[in-house]
Amino acid sequence: MESMISQEGTDGSVDRDLLVSRHNAIKIEEVNGKPTARFTVEPSMQGHTFALELNEVDSESAPTGPFRIEYVLGSEFVIHENELPAFVFEQGFSHLTKSPDLERLQVTLKYFDARFPDVPKDAILSIGGSGGVVQRLIVETQESDLASAITHINQIIADLLDAIALAKRVPISIRHIEVHAIGHKWQRRYVTFPYGSRRLMASDFTEAATIPSRLKPALRLFREGLSSSKPHYRLLCLYRAREVIEKIRCQNDTDVLARGVKPEREPRVFPDNELTKCYFPTFIGKKVGAFLDHVRSTYRLDIAHANLTEYFKLILDPADVRVDHRVDFTNAALMPLIADMIRDEIGFMRRFGISE
Repeated sequence: MESMISQEGTDGSVDRDLLVSRHNAIKIEEVNGKPTARFTVEPSMQGHTFALELNEVDSESAPTGPFRIEYVLGSEFVIHENELPAFVFEQGFSHLTKSPDLERLQVTLKYFDARFPDVPKDAILSIGGSGGVVQRLIVETQESDLASAITHINQIIADLLDAIALAKRVPISIRHIEVHAIGHKWQRRYVTFPYGSRRLMASDFTEAATIPSRLKPALRLFREGLSSSKPHYRLLCLYRAREVIEKIRCQNDTDVLARGVKPEREPRVFPDNELTKCYFPTFIGKKVGAFLDHVRSTYRLDIAHANLTEYFKLILDPADVRVDHRVDFTNAALMPLIADMIRDEIGFMRRFGISE
């Protein structure tokens, strides 16, 4: 199933829960011989990862197992490849080639549920690919509960990819995850929504030339964060931009005070929109510092210092963030705030004639 995503915004029938996944009927069209689903996505959600269920109207919304979970591989370094295999990246790609002994390989994965530590569980791992390239890891599990299956198998696969990356010294990422209920016409896909296009104008270059050099580190961090597809690294870069802006504000205040002028700024408050109402209602209308301090205490410190005591709570691996959307939604709220803070400081420096 290929999905076509429109970036114009959502229609009035979309309720706030659909920031995570859509539950309304979607028309399936055939484009170039492929079934294609067309739907809209909130602009603030571009670049983030969500659960998308593809099933027939009369099928179960959350079927019981057994399940087949396919981890479709990908690599951001594919843009540097000169010659690529002749397959669609939707099918998966990695820098790993298949040795002959992988063709019929089936590995039994044993694990335990923390709630029942004396009852071992099994899952079967196989390798999918074509043209000699490893494209996906496929796991069949007898778990009856979908949430339990995702939680346990994700962690196993994350640990396995960590070990392979160490052994082979190549980057390994998960492009998307497909979950199939064996014996049912049901599929869930954890997929990252692409960005829509933006019009570049001559005035953008003129504007860029007038940005004070003192602010350039903050802009660099903002671009680095926005360009990353790894939610935790994105959050760290965006928050670091906040820290840089605060230092620059102190410098600017000192410069203005030295002139005998009070450095006044308009207070900025946390916005009231669909995203914030759903996930951060307690911060609406408050100064943005309250939300930023929440980001620091909840995520920034643990991410930066790799706090292993918070490992299972924080879920540092990108495979698991497809289920735990806390960091994705935090980034969606954080990004426009940081952009506004940078623009505010640009305006402040222009107003007081600070050109450094």
